[in-house]
Amino acid sequence: MVIEVVPDRLYALAGVLDAASARAAQVGAPAGGAGVGGPLGPVVAGFGETVAAAGVCLAGELAWLRSAVATAADSWQQLDGGLLPGRGTAVRR
Repeated sequence: MVIEVVPDRLYALAGVLDAASARAAQVGAPAGGAGVGGPLGPVVAGFGETVAAAGVCLAGELAWLRSAVATAADSWQQLDGGLLPGRGTAVRR
């Protein structure tokens, strides 16, 4: 079985994951408005804290995944460079 890995596509995927991580990290940012009052105030505040914690966790996981994908792309690029001659060059025998 042949697995075709194109490092440029992996780097593009790493970029998308990096942007998604940055966006997920913004979930916990304060909205800047007044909180909800009345009996629902504490419930809404608790929900907001839960969503913020989930956003931070998701951002961390996406950042880790971006790093893993970029490392895989680097590895494949080094492997390709070590095994395959450049296009148009002769192979020494």
